[in-house]
Amino acid sequence: MTSAPHDEQRLATAPARSSTCPPEKFDTAQGRGRSAHRRQRRTGRADMLLTALAVLICGCPPPRDLTPVTRREALLRVNDNLARLDRPVQYAAVVSFRFVDSEGRTRSFVGHDARLLFAPPQSLLFDVRSLAGTVAQFGSNDERYWVWIEPEVNKLWWGRWDQSREQALEKLPVPPNELMDALLLRPLPETLEGGLLPVLRKADDDCRLLFVRLGIDRQPSGMREIQLDPRPPHQPLEIVDWLPDGQVAMHAILRDYQRIGADGPYTPRRYIVTWPRQRAEMRLDVLRATFRLDIGSEVFEFPTGWRGETEQIDAEPARPSACSERPATP
Repeated sequence: MTSAPHDEQRLATAPARSSTCPPEKFDTAQGRGRSAHRRQRRTGRADMLLTALAVLICGCPPPRDLTPVTRREALLRVNDNLARLDRPVQYAAVVSFRFVDSEGRTRSFVGHDARLLFAPPQSLLFDVRSLAGTVAQFGSNDERYWVWIEPEVNKLWWGRWDQSREQALEKLPVPPNELMDALLLRPLPETLEGGLLPVLRKADDDCRLLFVRLGIDRQPSGMREIQLDPRPPHQPLEIVDWLPDGQVAMHAILRDYQRIGADGPYTPRRYIVTWPRQRAEMRLDVLRATFRLDIGSEVFEFPTGWRGETEQIDAEPARPSACSERPATP
């Protein structure tokens, strides 16, 4: 009967035990929990390192939903960028150019040095050079535009902006208005002929502006299609001008946008432009683009000293004299 107090004493001094997990099993589960937590932290760090490495190697993928929401937003993205082209600029480039002359012979310049000077709104001097000097020039100022090619062709075509007609411009190896559009040297229009606003078409990341031209009878007479890059700086990747009969008038591919200077616009560094009507093609790779505040308007003067053949493409055809119009006396 003396054993009960000792049993109660042993029970009182016995260590407390969990009613749900024996001590050895509790310790093991707790250890597994700590080990799992450490493994999770190591795995998380490894995933972060792998993600950072993938970004460094492959580049960060562009966010989705960067396409413009409205037509107005798409136009502003392009024109706000081009508004920074507010000073004279000079490009040093390499150009390859091919066209078919009026006699059906193919003329080409492959891998020539090129210098392009531009001052807004439409002053342009685009020289194609060889070791012997300039062999071709595309130029314009506020009043005139011109193209000359030598030595084989030795001809200068020119016209006035206020008299330019589509039929006259087709006579040139490269129409100057289409050259400016292809090089993206002037803002996109709010509307084309007929006063229609462009339409914004989106399909996933593909975003395009569609311009519809209207003829005299208010029927569609042509279209311009501009594909926009959904990624910054959101500029045109492709420009296609269509004729009323469905043929392509001009097709430009623009790539590798880079900024001019520290605060200038983003402009393409690679161009591939074709003019199917003239059977002409130009490939231009820009090596350098710099602002030139020392360029004045005299640089863009019309070449009055040209000594070869000259043709004013927008000249009105000669009218018969009054004498020739008088009916003959019977």
